Amino acid sequence: MKSRIIFIILLISLAFNVGFIVKYVHKVCKKPETIMPAPPKHDMKNQRFTPNENVIAARNDNIQLRKDFFTELAQPEVNNEIVNELLHKLDESQRLLEQAVLEHFIELRSNMEADEAETFFTRFLNRYETKNEGFSRKEIHRRKK
Repeated sequence: MKSRIIFIILLISLAFNVGFIVKYVHKVCKKPETIMPAPPKHDMKNQRFTPNENVIAARNDNIQLRKDFFTELAQPEVNNEIVNELLHKLDESQRLLEQAVLEHFIELRSNMEADEAETFFTRFLNRYETKNEGFSRKEIHRRKK
């Protein structure tokens, strides 16, 4: 009886090993496709916004000004002159950051086909519409209370 069980286990093990070897040999010997389809020019569905150097520089400047602003506010004695100066610099920095981002979008658009642009920029449009709808609902809910 024991020898029969060992024999069955051995056969099962042999079957698994043979299957694994056949699968491996088939994968290694498989011929690659001779005709490959050309990749699409741009895949705008999965493309993300990647900032250019101007956007990165403007963002880094804005972040540093924010750090300076909050560092000044964290001081035991707040110097209102410095805070107001940083506030004005932050305002200008934010404007320059937005301008750099929008110019980058214009540059991206100039390199796209019409259907690519529709797909890419519709995602942003949907995001803003959804964000504003949520904001409006929050405002309405607050006002009801």
